Amino acid sequence: MKNETMYFNDLLSIWLEKQKQARALSTYVKYRHLADRYISPYFRSIQLSKVDLPMLQTFRNSLLSPDSLHPLGNGTIRCILLLVNSILRLSYETGQTNGILYLPPRLPKKRPEVPVFTLQEQKQLEHYLTAHTGISEAVIYLGLYTGLRVGELCALRWENIHFSDRYLHVRHTVQRLTRLDTTHKSELILSGPKSISSNRLVPLPAFLLPILQPYSHPEHPDYFLLSQSASSPMDPRTFQNHYQRILSQAGLRYLNFHAIRHTFATRCITNGMDPKTLSEILGHSDLKVTLEYYFHSSLEFKKEQIDRLTALSPAVHTSLPDMPHNMTD
Repeated sequence: MKNETMYFNDLLSIWLEKQKQARALSTYVKYRHLADRYISPYFRSIQLSKVDLPMLQTFRNSLLSPDSLHPLGNGTIRCILLLVNSILRLSYETGQTNGILYLPPRLPKKRPEVPVFTLQEQKQLEHYLTAHTGISEAVIYLGLYTGLRVGELCALRWENIHFSDRYLHVRHTVQRLTRLDTTHKSELILSGPKSISSNRLVPLPAFLLPILQPYSHPEHPDYFLLSQSASSPMDPRTFQNHYQRILSQAGLRYLNFHAIRHTFATRCITNGMDPKTLSEILGHSDLKVTLEYYFHSSLEFKKEQIDRLTALSPAVHTSLPDMPHNMTD
């Protein structure tokens, strides 16, 4: 039933409640944060019946404004626009509006920057990890050759590592999420992976098995790898602090832990792995994500493709004659 006096934020509250029931906690927290910070303040005093396309376009332009001290990334803006579109769709479905208003979420494309360790840096890191034993070092090694997210590594239990069959099973992730109460403090949450495709089996290289096995607990398969406890996983922030210290001691520049995942993907590409296989190993829900982020974005990949082309040239195999100094066109 249409309510002429309903405000946009009233519908926003209804929409958020629906998302709370339907979405994973981490997704709901993200939606709630975007709604509280960007959507609700803009539409605070606006009745739903007053919302029109010019107003929505002005809102979109405000998100894109380069004058902001902290400009938003395209991914964040696109997500905000998709949320607003979902709220507008709910308005139509509940009879609050006669038609569906829509904000195009397509934005000017920016090629994503994918920070990775060079091959030489990776060798330097692996040399350090081999020379300095410890569970943190072993798990960083595991990340380099599986591409797991930091939260997925922190959530791994020994029962998820299948040594005899050489694979691991990603079943959970650990995240520090903002509490949705007045304290605004965060809490550590162990939950299922972010999508169905993130729940996956990942092959293990044979050389990793003897690196991991000394730390395993056959008598306690429910122990987490990193915390060596069954009661609670290691906080990803704590593990990233260990990782940062290891990079410093190895004499390497700092790249955040997600660069380990990017590095794994880049090495897979340069060694000829097909996009579909890589996408499944990374746990991407959409093959397009793998293609957009990794294929054709790696300088090493581009060099390899050029080298393959260069190999076709006769100049590579024969010496060219010296050119006369006085040669003119």
